Amino acid sequence: MTTDTSGTVHSEIAFHETPARTLRLDVYEPRESGPRPTVVLFHGGAFRSGEKTQLAEQARALADAGYVVVTPEYRLADEATFPAALIDAKAAVKWCRVEGAEYGIDPERLAAAGYSAGANLATLVSVTADEPGFEPEAYPGASSAVAAAVGWAGIYDFRCFDAEPDAHVDYLGGTREAMPEAYDFASPMGQTDVGTPPTLVVHGDADEVLPIEQARRYADAVDALSTGAFVVIDGGDHAFPDDAFDRTIEETDQFLTAQLGGQRDERRPPDDGPLNGGPLDDGPLGDGVAGEGLDTGKPTDDERIGRR
Repeated sequence: MTTDTSGTVHSEIAFHETPARTLRLDVYEPRESGPRPTVVLFHGGAFRSGEKTQLAEQARALADAGYVVVTPEYRLADEATFPAALIDAKAAVKWCRVEGAEYGIDPERLAAAGYSAGANLATLVSVTADEPGFEPEAYPGASSAVAAAVGWAGIYDFRCFDAEPDAHVDYLGGTREAMPEAYDFASPMGQTDVGTPPTLVVHGDADEVLPIEQARRYADAVDALSTGAFVVIDGGDHAFPDDAFDRTIEETDQFLTAQLGGQRDERRPPDDGPLNGGPLDDGPLGDGVAGEGLDTGKPTDDERIGRR
């Protein structure tokens, strides 16, 4: 455990046993006490590489803004193919509900966020809440639903995306022709429904790794069902969460404040939904995370960013 100006960092907490290894997470706890809105933040790496400390600076910045931030490991493609990483991501969300009180986590105010491959996981978690067959055995009875999602430079539709095909084959266990169901289910674009929670999509218009159009389409699809906010980093390439660090954090904080609220006694009244003991939706994915769209506010002036 370490303490700095942003708060306390609890490192190497075991949260999920897998055949490959024991997965661990870090918790960035803000200085403010009491139940706090929480972000489960997933690293990138094309599902082939990356580690939970990849987004440490972003995690510290969000903690400084008042969020508890949880950065979990997940199994990579050389350890297990899809849906292993999704199951691990859901285990991290469930851990927050079962074990999070010790770290100031408010189980009613959970968001999933991520960068690149992690953005895929975060949004896929958000649209497949409590889906049978894709839930971990750990933490039975706890929901994997989240109240909001954020994707930075993410991939949202494997079915129409041809970059890094070898990475896709490694992660999904085969080609698109051989594994169409895996490509479909691993694509958040194909899983949105009326239970999709409010989602912020942030993408650079100069991203040559993950072209912006698939991100734009996903934000539009979410907005047709819930609250979909789309922020474009003008001139931003795939590394914009580092290069446009302040703006990325500012937009994320603004969105999550609108969706999750601030201090516990200031947040909006809870819905009668699964996060608060209500029933899950009976739709095909059982999401049941209907969020009342709140005003996400307007972006401040900045030549590097524009909302589309």
